[in-house]
Amino acid sequence: MNSILSSRYARAIFDLAIEVNLLDQVSKDIFFIEEVCQENVLLTSIMKNPNINIGSKKKIIRDIFEDKVEKLSLDFIILLVDKRRVVYLKEIANEFHAIFNEYHNIKVANLIVSNEASDDIIAQMKAILEQKFNCKIELKVKIQKDIIGGFKLLVDGNIYDASISKQLNLLRKSFAKNIYEKGF
Repeated sequence: MNSILSSRYARAIFDLAIEVNLLDQVSKDIFFIEEVCQENVLLTSIMKNPNINIGSKKKIIRDIFEDKVEKLSLDFIILLVDKRRVVYLKEIANEFHAIFNEYHNIKVANLIVSNEASDDIIAQMKAILEQKFNCKIELKVKIQKDIIGGFKLLVDGNIYDASISKQLNLLRKSFAKNIYEKGF
């Protein structure tokens, strides 16, 4: 139910932004709102709290976003508050992001590395992926110490695991088979 609802609201704001020729600005606003929702647990808790009245929620939304987003984006969030759908704001923003990426032929790739990757390596990886998939790539880099070295790449639900930890696990499994037997 939540995904259907989120998809419908995301599609509605997306289509309206195209219609009024504000897609670039509204998309920046929604991406900003998505980031705020992910980073600010208190805001999410306030919006989900049924004991806080709609007027107070609208004031909080206006205080946070009024000077930072387009009027259309702000009106959309206020509409979500009025319709008691603001609890789905994060999901709607995520769905909007997916619709935006599909519209602009952008794929999201997650690069997981053990240490900070240089800008040169990130640019090379992005160029390789853009050539392979024939689209723009939005590369998100995450650091995960437990992969030891190398990298993992997640694109379109596929995982390419070139990490040292994966190689060590494969080596452990091959030693566990113990193919060496004494001849005497």
